[in-house]
Amino acid sequence: MTPVIRYPIGQVVRIEFWKYPAHTLHYWWEARVHEMREDALLVHMPLGFEFHHESKQRVLRVGHQAYVAFFVGRWYSGGPDLDAEGRVLEYYWNIQTPPRFEPGRIWQYDLEIDVKCKADHACQTFDLEEFAGKAPLYPAEWVEQALRAVQQVEEHMRQGAWPVRPPEPGRGWLERL
Repeated sequence: MTPVIRYPIGQVVRIEFWKYPAHTLHYWWEARVHEMREDALLVHMPLGFEFHHESKQRVLRVGHQAYVAFFVGRWYSGGPDLDAEGRVLEYYWNIQTPPRFEPGRIWQYDLEIDVKCKADHACQTFDLEEFAGKAPLYPAEWVEQALRAVQQVEEHMRQGAWPVRPPEPGRGWLERL
């Protein structure tokens, strides 16, 4: 397990998701450290932050703000996407290898699967077909952990664990790049 290094609150860090086995940068963005915990940290991206999707050769200016929690040793990261007033639009959870915390950078391998949950905490899993197509390329442990992580995210939402907020009325899904 890679421990969380102690980032100062307010420090800008680069968040990177890589593709395996090619070890190519898939996408990245910059975020400010908002909260540090013993085994996790929460970063914030303000309204209008830039999302760099290297695989699609696009840069998107995101029309909402977001928080993402990264946990030591967990095979997922995520948190709430919020409107300008701070209301939850949805939760976005990425299934990935455990994050690696380095000075000024957090990186991990993206494992294709995403879990999105509405503000009312109703969740849906996406990209299982893409994961199935790539699963033979991953180490066997990664496949097992990725599938287990989907269940862990659903339990995380049911428990309303940090940084999940109390349920609000559900809205439609956000459009993603």
